[in-house]
Amino acid sequence: MKTKYLKSIIIFVSLLLIIFIQFQLQPTGSDVTAKSDEIVIAMCRPSVSQIKNIEHMFEKDIIPLRQIKLMGVYHENEVTDYAPAKKYVEENKLSWVTFQSISGDVNQENLFKNNQWTGQFKNIFRNSNGIIFTGGADIPPALYGDNQNLLTEVKTPTRHFYELSFLFHLLGGSQNPGFVPFLESRKDYVVLGICLGCQTMNVACGGTLYQDIPSQVYGFTTVEQVLKSPQDAIHSSRYLYDLHPLENDLAPAFHRIKIQEDSIFVKQMKMKKTDTPFILTSHHQALKKLGKDLKVIAASLDEKIIEAVEHKKYKNVLGIQFHPEPYILYLKGRYFKKAPAEPMDFNLRSFLEDNPPSMEFHKNLWQWFSEALKK
Repeated sequence: MKTKYLKSIIIFVSLLLIIFIQFQLQPTGSDVTAKSDEIVIAMCRPSVSQIKNIEHMFEKDIIPLRQIKLMGVYHENEVTDYAPAKKYVEENKLSWVTFQSISGDVNQENLFKNNQWTGQFKNIFRNSNGIIFTGGADIPPALYGDNQNLLTEVKTPTRHFYELSFLFHLLGGSQNPGFVPFLESRKDYVVLGICLGCQTMNVACGGTLYQDIPSQVYGFTTVEQVLKSPQDAIHSSRYLYDLHPLENDLAPAFHRIKIQEDSIFVKQMKMKKTDTPFILTSHHQALKKLGKDLKVIAASLDEKIIEAVEHKKYKNVLGIQFHPEPYILYLKGRYFKKAPAEPMDFNLRSFLEDNPPSMEFHKNLWQWFSEALKK
């Protein structure tokens, strides 16, 4: 009887000990919160300037998240040297920024199917909440079935190959209708394409581009003709810079856009269909034929240029032809010249604030992006 009683005590004490150990090994409430609050954003072309944009917008709560991890994605054979970006991250102790390289050669024939990049793309997709495709140089027209215009400049071919293939893997496209895109398994994954990123999204889905807006859309042949146009018809800062190459601190170009009622801008960013916010613009190419499952949600005031698209199936996919990401848009003390003969007193933030709802539009866009990442 005593032996039985002793065994019962030993079993009871052992159970208590096991429960105590398991309790001690459980993460505390703060640990769980920190993990659930951590948002991983992948970003292609992680140059110094692009990292600074995210850094400053995060610090100033333009991107209103508690904490983030930024995964800079690039191909190991790109012409861009990312050593300065890595040095900047190290010197500024940005421990929340990491780099992920893509390796392996892929040719034009297998961009839009499973290839040797597929597993690498899937790994980035699985380990991030969303991805940003940033601005850059012209896409090789052969990749969307066109001859190359004399004004098209292909400077970063490797980058275009892997980013086109990556976006196709994420969204699918008309080039290969039987392909099952990654977002079929995570329909709320966030994809933001900015300028070139928007164009790449369209081409990846099977669309085409205007290779030069002034000549192909407006019929212009000189820089002077472009600069005589109304402000809302000028789509790039480069023309003013080209005409005055020795001038420093010239302001970038802004023009207004009109937004569609049935759009992310109205439904999720709480803008009005009558709003015509100013945006920073810097592109000479634009979307022409739309890719599979994309729909237009914003255009230039003259409706000649597509300014934004969203995806019909995946609610958090947005392509924008303009630039809401340069951190100088949100600085109070940085000034520019509006023209060579004018004083350096033009502040980008003040301009957006003085032309409502332009600043509200920019902040709402990043608010939407942040909320989508959290969900």
